[in-house]
Amino acid sequence: MKKTLLAVTLSTIAFSASAENNNETFMWGAASAAYQVEGAIDQEGRGKSIWDYYFNEKNLAGPGVSGAVAINFYDRDQYLQDISLMKKLGINTYRFSIAWPRIIPDGLGPVNLVAVQHYRRFIDDLKDAGIKPLVTLYHWDMPLSLAQTGGWSNRNSVEWFARYAGVIFANFSDQVSDFILINEPSVEVAQNIKAQRYLRGDFSNPVPPIVATPETLELSLKSYNHILLAAAKAREVFTAGHYKGRLGIAVPLSPILTASDASDKDKNDARLADGILNRWFLDAMYKGTYPEDVIQLAKNMKLDIGVKDSDARTIGNAHFDFLGINYYSPFFIRHGGNQKGYNPELYIPEGQLAAFNGAVRPDQLTALLTRVKTEYGNPPVIITENGAGFTGEDKLVNGKVADTKRCEYIRDHVSAMQTAIKDGARVEGYMVWSSHDNLEWFGGYNARFGIIYVDWDTQVRTPKQSAYAYSKIIKGEWNSSSLCQP
Repeated sequence: MKKTLLAVTLSTIAFSASAENNNETFMWGAASAAYQVEGAIDQEGRGKSIWDYYFNEKNLAGPGVSGAVAINFYDRDQYLQDISLMKKLGINTYRFSIAWPRIIPDGLGPVNLVAVQHYRRFIDDLKDAGIKPLVTLYHWDMPLSLAQTGGWSNRNSVEWFARYAGVIFANFSDQVSDFILINEPSVEVAQNIKAQRYLRGDFSNPVPPIVATPETLELSLKSYNHILLAAAKAREVFTAGHYKGRLGIAVPLSPILTASDASDKDKNDARLADGILNRWFLDAMYKGTYPEDVIQLAKNMKLDIGVKDSDARTIGNAHFDFLGINYYSPFFIRHGGNQKGYNPELYIPEGQLAAFNGAVRPDQLTALLTRVKTEYGNPPVIITENGAGFTGEDKLVNGKVADTKRCEYIRDHVSAMQTAIKDGARVEGYMVWSSHDNLEWFGGYNARFGIIYVDWDTQVRTPKQSAYAYSKIIKGEWNSSSLCQP
């Protein structure tokens, strides 16, 4: 019975995908980020980012792990081949980020016109291939000079980013219709907290953002507020410049789950974790308020989060044009230890299939999209990231990569998205993370997430099983029973 129901669901997806693709309205895409793919970190006037410091100067991801080459995507001969490959797969949208340290090497000074011309040519090359550019202004590569003066914890970051955004709008709004202002605020802050621990010599298991000490929770909430204010300020710059196009933010959203026999402490921690990771962003953007339970938690813990009375209202008044959702996995929460107060613990239930990035639960993508529809006014949504990596799966054997679990992950999450669309969710696009294997931050080059395999020694590309399956989904040319067979 289960196989029959799955076949019906997937056949429906194939029909829907085909219809959307023919209408040229749905964005079927793949995503990347500048530091993870470009390489060329010391070429054509690029300044240093915080990640150059973490990796090249401090070796925080281990000896030899660097963005110096990555997948050589800054090189035009290389990326033209990649564009051609994506076109063959049927991808009609490519989400990529512009590197702030390339455009303004020291973060605040003169604009690097060579970098501007590089990205303008790249965008033209995408469009010449019939691929829409979905441009992210900021994907974690804070210029080092600004990071050293506090980064997002410094309220001046609002003005820093607004100035940078103005440069991007002035130079690219004639080519680009949709801009993602900032990517994954909570994950970026968690990565920087992890880096600070590493710099102190503490390489124990990293503490995710929901398992927060008073120090890390204070830094996180303060930084989240500044990031959202920066995006709102960028909206003001966009409006004042009379630019055409749409603006959004890519937020990592994770449904928070508890066990069926959860205690009151478990449920309380889960509620607060949802407030910190999900409602903090959604409430500010769509209600103009911050969650009262999180604000009260900060007061009880005597945290200085730097939120002014008008901040959330300012963010709500920005009225962003679409919501980018990065969804990978829900978080399972239980109360840790016997201590009182907020002390959540992450866990994976026994028997639950899990990827590198958490439990595989496509049903929770449906639940998330339904929640955004019912609680936040059903804004236009783009799934700006969704993907997975599985230990031991990405092996090149006889010129092929059989990544069956990733194939099934993509298939089932597209199905979950389509279910939400049928129920009225306004989903406009789906970006698989990621187009290629790349530099996965502190995971280095060992954690592969791409649908295209990259040989690090030769830079040769090989589409994986998942790439061909995704192509069939996009084109509506697949059979549900055989889509993910090796």
